[in-house]
Amino acid sequence: MRSRSPFLFLVLSVMMTVAYADALEDGMTAFEAFEYKKAEKLLRPLATQGEAVAQVAVGIMVANGLGELKRDSVEALKWLLTAAEQGNVEAGFFLGELYGTPQPDLQINHAEAVKWYRWAAEQGHINAQYELGSRYFKGGEGFPMDYVAAFAWMDVAARQGHYSAPENCNMIAMILNAEELAKAKALADDLAEKYIAKETRDERFKQFYQI
Repeated sequence: MRSRSPFLFLVLSVMMTVAYADALEDGMTAFEAFEYKKAEKLLRPLATQGEAVAQVAVGIMVANGLGELKRDSVEALKWLLTAAEQGNVEAGFFLGELYGTPQPDLQINHAEAVKWYRWAAEQGHINAQYELGSRYFKGGEGFPMDYVAAFAWMDVAARQGHYSAPENCNMIAMILNAEELAKAKALADDLAEKYIAKETRDERFKQFYQI
């Protein structure tokens, strides 16, 4: 029996890799262009194969019932958790959104929302940092009200360009006394040193930062 040529195997492997990359690019292009039926057709097979970016996109489409998909927060949760387990920061942020906002078929879980916001924030995700700051400012739902931490996380988000964070920082600063404000600024510097350099926000998902 004739053995397969190593060169032929290499060529086939390269062709498969290129086809995979092309499908991902085409799928995400369709996703960004609101062509959700086409995007779902291209991206779901890749999500099933373990592609984290495709898993996030499919999760978002399912969570919102886009294209011809039925809205299903439970399925969306599955895709986002799978992507987050691979270290995808966008998945972590959207898990915070999914757990933390009312869904027709998923109970709000504030503890899980904060857990995922914090994880994404610590990876450098601007909107997760902002949401974490908001949680500290509002308190409630088992989360402590902490204006110092609220200012610090808002400030980190502001340094990375979040459009609402500077105004919120100014508002919180008016509430704090001089000692608290100094502490908040020192904490913000510490958080910025740890978490700004890790910024990994994927602009392809920006339009879905509220699901």
